[in-house]
Amino acid sequence: MSGTQTKASPSDIRISNITAAFKQLFPATQISRANIGKLIGLSRFTTSEVTGEMVDNRILRELGPDNREGRGKRSQVLAIDTDFWRIVSIDLSNPKLAKGALADLSGRIVDRTELPADNGCSVDDVISLCKQLIASTPLPILGIGIAVTGIVEPDGVVRKSVHLEWNELPLKAEVENATGVPTLVGNDTNAALVAERFFGDCSPNSMLISIGRGVGAALCLNDVIIEGSSSTAGEIAHVVVDPNGPTCECGKRGCLESLVSDDRLQERIAQDPASRTRILAEAGALLGRVMAIPAGLLDLRDISIYGAPEIVNAQFIDAMEDEIRRTMTTDYQKAPQIHRCRQGEDLTLRGQATIVIRTLVPTIHERGSLIGDA
Repeated sequence: MSGTQTKASPSDIRISNITAAFKQLFPATQISRANIGKLIGLSRFTTSEVTGEMVDNRILRELGPDNREGRGKRSQVLAIDTDFWRIVSIDLSNPKLAKGALADLSGRIVDRTELPADNGCSVDDVISLCKQLIASTPLPILGIGIAVTGIVEPDGVVRKSVHLEWNELPLKAEVENATGVPTLVGNDTNAALVAERFFGDCSPNSMLISIGRGVGAALCLNDVIIEGSSSTAGEIAHVVVDPNGPTCECGKRGCLESLVSDDRLQERIAQDPASRTRILAEAGALLGRVMAIPAGLLDLRDISIYGAPEIVNAQFIDAMEDEIRRTMTTDYQKAPQIHRCRQGEDLTLRGQATIVIRTLVPTIHERGSLIGDA
């Protein structure tokens, strides 16, 4: 490593200050301009300059002076401006049904639509859905966020999505070329965890497990989503947990997906309806045993489970929590809390919109002409 330090450019400092100020207010906090400066360590002059620019660029809005008592000019209370910028969010976690939505700068869904894709979702379907949502609003689009199943590279290339049957697909580039709008592509389970972190119950050290046609996981440590050295962190579906288990569609025996996926559990319940409670409790306990290792290794505070309520029910959650507590609790380490996600069907849409918001808001000043044209 070199001991030489690179001096931050004025542009870098500007972006850093905007990011820090926005972080204090997202998604729905109201804070005075003076208190924002104190929280992020900026002088009164710099805080006024930064937040003033954010108000001009319709990132923030002024709500009026604060109600503090005493002498001196009262500081303006600021909040996120939800009336101007819009974000297009696309959820491709179901390969047969593309979901799309418009969100405001607080991550709230303001409009939604769906596009059935009985033969599987294509890139043309995604582009069509994006254009439909863009055309549905007169407001400027901050960016497009697309959440997909599978492995996504940082440059927006979908390296492999088994359920979408996509390989080495430059989705970001294709959508940007077709729409002219900055686009971010990411894993759907990571997006779900972001939504649960900001709008649900997840702490800065948490995990989300998604149970659907497949099984996926996302990991947050110290408030950072972990993607891994090859963008495959959380790919737990085809880890063998029972060598004598059923054959998985990948060809191995006893993969986690072959034991606790929605499809597999629904199949077992259909064959033996009277054993529904036992089947779900066994699946929850198995998942608990598997997750106890990363939970203990990483000192996770909570694990959120996302899935159909008829599968991820009280029996499933209780069995999982009991098993984790039994296998990892010690005098010096507590087991994480287990809970169902409470964001409903908008979970992934809100999460991917939030990723776009937090990534692109600091660069809005580079599009100043849009403000004047609106």
